[in-house]
Amino acid sequence: MRLVAARAYDLDQVRLGYSPPPARCDLAEWVERDAAWVGEHDSEVMAVLLAEPRDGHMLVWSAVVDPVWQNEGNGRALMEHAEAVAREAGLTEVHLSTNVLMEQTIAHYEKCGYEVRGHRPHPVQGDHRVADLVKPV
Repeated sequence: MRLVAARAYDLDQVRLGYSPPPARCDLAEWVERDAAWVGEHDSEVMAVLLAEPRDGHMLVWSAVVDPVWQNEGNGRALMEHAEAVAREAGLTEVHLSTNVLMEQTIAHYEKCGYEVRGHRPHPVQGDHRVADLVKPV
């Protein structure tokens, strides 16, 4: 899981100029809370999802695909899994946030049915802004 997250977030660090907060999180803590899932191919981890119920919705903290496996529908599959987990938990929305500079990422989420509901200052990088996205499930 760590290798996939590191490889995926290394690309973001180049684009953004800093390491995104999910790149620095304690993955073991997410696993212990049963809030982490992986996508595998031939027993090799290729994608990681971190999500948990929060304030009446499912919050996706991180959804990353190893760059080798991107553009093959794996990101969409991660989000569909988060949506299924949300429905099973009786939640009606999935929320996520990303830096507004991640235009390609935002476009991907919009293709998956997510809507930008607003922008706000970045919680860590004061000179950046975050887009908040929501999808009813």
